[in-house]
Amino acid sequence: MFDYAGCIHFHSAYSYDARIPLPEILTDAQKAGLHYAIVSDHFRLDAREDGFEGYQKDVLLIVGEEISPRYNHYLALNIKKPIVVWKTETNAQRVIDEVNAQGGFGFISHPDHAGAPLLGSRAYPWIQWNVHGYAGLGIWDLMSDWSSSLVSPWRTLYACLRPAAVLKGPLAKTLSRWDTLTQEGHCVAIGEIDNHGHRRSLLGFTRKVFPFDLSFRTIRTHVLLEMPLTKDAQADIPVILAALRQGQSYISLDLWNDPKGFSFSVYDARSLAWPGGEFTRQGQAILEAKLPRPGRIGLIRNGRLVKEEHRRAALQWDVDLPGVYRIQAQQYVGGRWRPWIYSNPIWVR
Repeated sequence: MFDYAGCIHFHSAYSYDARIPLPEILTDAQKAGLHYAIVSDHFRLDAREDGFEGYQKDVLLIVGEEISPRYNHYLALNIKKPIVVWKTETNAQRVIDEVNAQGGFGFISHPDHAGAPLLGSRAYPWIQWNVHGYAGLGIWDLMSDWSSSLVSPWRTLYACLRPAAVLKGPLAKTLSRWDTLTQEGHCVAIGEIDNHGHRRSLLGFTRKVFPFDLSFRTIRTHVLLEMPLTKDAQADIPVILAALRQGQSYISLDLWNDPKGFSFSVYDARSLAWPGGEFTRQGQAILEAKLPRPGRIGLIRNGRLVKEEHRRAALQWDVDLPGVYRIQAQQYVGGRWRPWIYSNPIWVR
């Protein structure tokens, strides 16, 4: 499989709450070594209308939209025109249906966003779960993770000085909800950065906490493709979007260790399935996960940890039961275990 790293969900000066021009952001994406990037300005597709969608040097820019009422933010992809709602919109199903009617699809964005009360930052969680028709959800959001550390003035100062050091990974309740949803249907995950290029001030100290050249090196969504990209945007954009929709991908924190070389599959003598795929077991089958370097690998089945390898680079499992299987891995950095890789599931029938 060909591994392509990208960052999903960030805002440019086209958004009312951001200020960095898109060309400057794309320069940082190039420096960070991204293969693709998905900009999602609020209620707007101006980046496409102004001709930015496509290859910008080596980075494939895809234009989406964050539909953002007071609650229930939705990341819409492959839509033809902007979808604008009032801040008071409470019918999340209507938003999902309108995206689907345009031939698009979407992801529930930062579902457990809690804000930062100390700094007066409001919470923007997803609160309407009796909906259907979405492709999946964001399980790990850079800004939500970082903001969760802003619990005291000194902790906030530390988080501003060393922003990546305070990242803790997806919330346990987010992973638990996602595991439940995967057992009910085909629900996949992405990573988000939700970066606006803001500056933060505390105790008279002002700092650009996550400049784009840093945020683009943190939480990435790697798509896994059977064929290499062609460098033709009209051909490659549908391929990237299809892989994201299917869940043929994994989420990782790339800052300290490159996850490329990670693989996760279930196979027998006749067939093989990758993340986002289904496997029908008819006899002996093997599940296998590999890391590019030793770490702590956990195998999750139906939301429960069933096997863990410590300081190893591989894990194998005889697949004797049906279920939804996924991999999560940690990396040892700076004297402690830190979150690293979260794969999309394989559904074993």
